[in-house]
Amino acid sequence: MFINNQIGIGNNDLQNGKDLEYYLELTKDFKSSLPPFKVKNIDGFNIMDESVSCPVGYKARSGEFLIQKLKSEGFTEVVYVQPRQGFAGISLSWLCKKYDMNLTLVMPSSKQVSDHQALCIEYGAKPLFLRIASMPNANRAAKLYAEGGSHRAYVPLGLNHEYVVAGGVRAFHDFFKGKEHPNFMWCVISTGVLLRTMQIALPDTNFKAIAVSRNIQQGELGKAKFYSYHKPFLAKSDVIPTKFNCEPCYDSKGYDIMTKEGNEGDWFFSVAGDAPVPTIDKTKINSFREWGDHFDFDVEGIKI
Repeated sequence: MFINNQIGIGNNDLQNGKDLEYYLELTKDFKSSLPPFKVKNIDGFNIMDESVSCPVGYKARSGEFLIQKLKSEGFTEVVYVQPRQGFAGISLSWLCKKYDMNLTLVMPSSKQVSDHQALCIEYGAKPLFLRIASMPNANRAAKLYAEGGSHRAYVPLGLNHEYVVAGGVRAFHDFFKGKEHPNFMWCVISTGVLLRTMQIALPDTNFKAIAVSRNIQQGELGKAKFYSYHKPFLAKSDVIPTKFNCEPCYDSKGYDIMTKEGNEGDWFFSVAGDAPVPTIDKTKINSFREWGDHFDFDVEGIKI
């Protein structure tokens, strides 16, 4: 269903002289507030389970360095695009609340917000709704909004940012320092930030990546072996683990493939479990916009 368009084994985060030492130097003074990764042996596989060690998933762990750096650089507001499904916006909402930063999320218009979007709003994010034909349109609107204030920092989709990669590299490097590195590591891939991060921190490990949401472009896969899941992004996996909390539309799909194609002793990275259920009334959030209705942005003085 999903296509690998990459030629070769390029890693977008290892360009322009960047390497493991570059990212370690960048984060040499970084102190994470989160506990180390939790590893469980389940049916012969080593599961790195972020549902246990990170309240809202791995992206909060890797994104913490980003928020600390943006705040130290004088930014007071983060701008991001939050689709109907995805933990990046949830993680940013949690982090911005923790570090007293404002967060604005551009959200695709819909008759009713999703649980993930509602949770972001519950954590304090300000939504800007926009009817779009594709995600690039939402990203363009988010960039325009961010450019409207020097205190605003735009973060690309998937938290595809150098500071996020650096935070993740530091986390994996420190966790496996002095330990035997995995021979085979499995994970799902969307924008590939996690996968490329792990490859930088664990250069001798063999990686296997399962695409679950989009086609993979040049430099996103690195040296990993590519697999594609046979269901669309918002459909649940055929197999959902029962021995650990694993998001049914995302990591569960990778776990399904690993249990069929992997071997005993292989590692699997699970970025998050099921997100908390929002307590706010979704019906009271006015999320529907007609085509050409840019009201949320007009109020801010931003012309889309």
